[in-house]
Amino acid sequence: MVSYQFPVLVAVIILRTACSYPNHPTTAELNSGADDSSRQCCLQVQKRLGGKVLYPQSPAYDNYQSGLFGYWTQQEASVLPTCRILPACSDDVAMAISVLGKNRCLFAVRGGGHMSWAGAANIQDGVTIDLSAINQVDVSANSKITSVGGGARWQDVYLKLDRMGLAVAGGRVAEVGVGGLLTGGGNSFFAAQHGFACDNVHNYEVVLGSGKTINANIMENRDLFRALKGGTNNFGVVTRFDLKTFVQGKLWGGFVLNPIETAAEQFKYIEDFAMASGNGADPHASVINAYIFGANGPSAIANQFTYTKPEPFPSILENFTSVQPQISNTLRITNLTDLTTELGVGTPNGFRQLFGTATFAADAALLAHLFTLARAAFLPIQNITKFQASFVLQPISTAIISKAALTGGNSLGLGAEHGNLVWLDLTLQYALVKDDTAVLKATQTLLAQSIAYAKSQNLYNEFVYLNYALQSQDPIASYGPESVARLREVSRKYDPQGVFQTLCPGGFKLWRGKDVGGAW
Repeated sequence: MVSYQFPVLVAVIILRTACSYPNHPTTAELNSGADDSSRQCCLQVQKRLGGKVLYPQSPAYDNYQSGLFGYWTQQEASVLPTCRILPACSDDVAMAISVLGKNRCLFAVRGGGHMSWAGAANIQDGVTIDLSAINQVDVSANSKITSVGGGARWQDVYLKLDRMGLAVAGGRVAEVGVGGLLTGGGNSFFAAQHGFACDNVHNYEVVLGSGKTINANIMENRDLFRALKGGTNNFGVVTRFDLKTFVQGKLWGGFVLNPIETAAEQFKYIEDFAMASGNGADPHASVINAYIFGANGPSAIANQFTYTKPEPFPSILENFTSVQPQISNTLRITNLTDLTTELGVGTPNGFRQLFGTATFAADAALLAHLFTLARAAFLPIQNITKFQASFVLQPISTAIISKAALTGGNSLGLGAEHGNLVWLDLTLQYALVKDDTAVLKATQTLLAQSIAYAKSQNLYNEFVYLNYALQSQDPIASYGPESVARLREVSRKYDPQGVFQTLCPGGFKLWRGKDVGGAW
């Protein structure tokens, strides 16, 4: 029998944040392209929430579209909802969902807004619920639980916890939203110690499609608790995450930039690191191994190393850190806020972005072949305006995967029997809409060729990491039929009207396309 490692759920008794966020001046200039139903939906919510409903032509609306609090990508910023709702607490969210569900209004939910494709967390001529104001970070009296609002970003969390000598297993880029990362699985600097980020959630406060607010944890609504660990936005709006919290002082990390000519040895080191981690070696180390492409093809290898102790150059990373020459090196003893801010510098707001991903066995020869495929796939597009691409390898060892069983399980469908894996994350950045088709074609071609070759070598794993997935990929299906069946059962139980399947089209759904029609 599995022994679950959960402390007392002190976080579930924390009071909800008061709805004290100031109302914005209401500018009722409705989107001229909106149909009458979405206009009426906005007005119905506005009757209850007043100036927390924002309309086009108002400074606040624009600010949450493409301004200071705007979306990461051009694609998402170009999607214009009829109105944006800016709730201040779970009661506001419950009120909005109740009205939208009752009136069958199409809507989107935005946490941090860091998914790349248009419509992931925004909706054209519909209603977008923007959780940005629900960004509180509260630490329990015994420092075992940190309660984080569904609209917070990881920089909000780390800024507070660093000062207290504490940490949580969370995102590695400061600007990324808490909600999307945690409901999509979530990798972290602490993964080998504590598992995926979702495996460190002790409780979810969730607003269901009915407008009812409930808690989901190991003791209450346990099936929903597990479903939310990878099941993304299919069940409700998570307005608060209660996270396992642990003592954490300074750590060591940063970037080392090496010439592209060192690629062959680094593929071997990725394999060796994954194997060592899987065999129980030092769990404090993590590696992000990124091959950078620009206008002249592959230009450099950017390694991000982290060691969660203030100890420079640990032996488990010695192979990597010994690679010469080094073009640049920012390794230092620092804190989470600093490291995660640095990681976000290379992916600024305001560009067009595209993700794509696949999972493979940790095998150096395979990785070398995939890199060769990437060179060919990116060649036709490397001269487009502001082009930059990253071919990123992240070791996912059995040490990470096995932690889920200790905390109630998750929905990802991964087990130790899958062995030591590597996630391939393709991130393509560019500037102009006219290049969308070419960039998408190159990405799809590379993924298809990579998967076909890996299958031929018996080195492919079906898992698709949701937070890196291309819009056309189906990460939910990649969890396996048993997990999909369980997720659909949970959806029917907690959302019997199918609000989050039929009215909230953004994200990755449990039923896709025509299949959704027969689900209810």
